[in-house]
Amino acid sequence: MTASTPGEVSGPAVEVEIRVTNNSAEDQDVNSAVVTLAAEDGEYGIPTLAGGPTALEGSLAPGETAVGTYMFMLNPAGDREVVVLVNYSAGEPIARFTGSTS
Repeated sequence: MTASTPGEVSGPAVEVEIRVTNNSAEDQDVNSAVVTLAAEDGEYGIPTLAGGPTALEGSLAPGETAVGTYMFMLNPAGDREVVVLVNYSAGEPIARFTGSTS
């Protein structure tokens, strides 16, 4: 992540793109979606507004897709195994994704 405005600090970060598709027969609200990131060693990524993240938002009609981008400070950020958890709505199942940073 590179600082671009006064007060921002440049440093290691992980950007995560979340894409959700409504495969149900009813509209689904994603305004309260929660996304978290943790490294395999248990260190949590710290959410930040730097870098211009765009959260999931709105109500998705059946078949519609929404995309959100989330930024997490994590030091070091490169070459780490991470887990991303996504909960699009309270009381709904949590999706768990694993992968490696580059």
